[in-house]
Amino acid sequence: MAQRFALILRSSLFCWCLGLLLAPAAHAAELAAGVSQFSTALEKASPAAQVPLQALQQLDPALLKPESMYPQFQAYSVADLSALYKFDNRCVAGPSLPESVLPFVQALCQAGIPPASWFSSHPVYPLGGSSAWHYILRHPDAAAALQNALHVRERPGSLGGVGTLSDDNLEALVGGQRWLLQNGELWHLSRQQWQRYEQPVWQPLAKQAGLELVSAGGRCDVRLGALCANANDGYRDVWRWLFVLLAIFAAGGLAWAGWQRRRLRERQRFITQMLTHELRTPIAQLSNVVEHFRRDFDQLPDRAQLNFVALADTLQRMRQMAETSKHYLIAEHQREALEAPVRIRLSEWLDNLCATRDGLIYCLDEDMTVSVALYWSSLCLTNLLDNAFCHGAAPVRLTVRRSKTNLLFQVSDAGGMSKNPLLNSRRMRWSNNNLGLGLTIVQRVSRRLNGRLTFSASPTTFTLELPCDVS
Repeated sequence: MAQRFALILRSSLFCWCLGLLLAPAAHAAELAAGVSQFSTALEKASPAAQVPLQALQQLDPALLKPESMYPQFQAYSVADLSALYKFDNRCVAGPSLPESVLPFVQALCQAGIPPASWFSSHPVYPLGGSSAWHYILRHPDAAAALQNALHVRERPGSLGGVGTLSDDNLEALVGGQRWLLQNGELWHLSRQQWQRYEQPVWQPLAKQAGLELVSAGGRCDVRLGALCANANDGYRDVWRWLFVLLAIFAAGGLAWAGWQRRRLRERQRFITQMLTHELRTPIAQLSNVVEHFRRDFDQLPDRAQLNFVALADTLQRMRQMAETSKHYLIAEHQREALEAPVRIRLSEWLDNLCATRDGLIYCLDEDMTVSVALYWSSLCLTNLLDNAFCHGAAPVRLTVRRSKTNLLFQVSDAGGMSKNPLLNSRRMRWSNNNLGLGLTIVQRVSRRLNGRLTFSASPTTFTLELPCDVS
């Protein structure tokens, strides 16, 4: 069942990821088809105005650029422009003008219209605008003859209304863009014609194609010159549903992973229970054998006595291993009960722990009644002392002292351990020396009790710090 569910989950996630990878390509293809559909429909619609591209190309480029309508500070100094401005409205003798602006004054103040070649050579007036416009201000009767020499902004009603475009759109037109949008009006270059469409004409066509046309600057699915063609909200709903499905699959995957982890822990618990139960019979039988040999210890040969000591030590370690494994089998509510603090006299508790350990130097700075998690604290001390006796060197010393809110248990020996075994206790857990398992147990239990375990060398010392309530 679990394998089938895992297969279904992996297949679903694979299909979702594949759809997520293919969705952008399909989305782009649909947008391209929508743009093509919109362009075709727009060509069949009637524009509000149009102007041939050739008519704009025949104009001097300066008569299309928006910056031509402003003073030409790049070509003339401020002093020259100021002198021309003072003389601008008076075609009478006055102070000498700079050579740079003198041709404009001479041409615009003469009675006859300057030749077309002069306006082609001087399309822009230094103070801004076209030279033809400034001549018409002085000679209004010349307006009809100089229409083609005017800037597009100075004749907004002609050329299809190109002169009404904003500075950005006018620059985009000069730069070769094919789509423009201003005040709801859409400009499109098609078949060598700039065509202007009113909003009630082009917007329904865009909706039919599933598009939304906006000016560039925000979200942009497909770039159309100075515009962006975005998909309608229907495409957003697709992505929204995809992310909803991702959230569902992620939640399902996490739930399945948690369920699998729980099953694995239950299986490990069962195996540990079975092994612990099965170990009791051989341990009990070995205990009987050891007790039988203990009564006849003095009658055994010297070599047999040494083997008996090794057997008794092995049996003690087996008992310790079986006892240590019990804490993995305790239910959660029983663990909480065992973590409840118990009031006990410190000397009585430590005397009971140290009574069977020959060669242990036991120092208690101050005797008092404390409230500690007795079961887990005893388990930690037992493991630290066993490690010191099994893997350290005599003498082994236990020092107990009190800080403000904690009890400090220092277990030291004369061993030469220099590297901190707490840093790689996870790897040592499966080593043959069995040191890592005991330290791992102590680390986990001390963290559960809001304490900590530290190591220091020279001499080898493990310091267990556990919270307590001193009364």
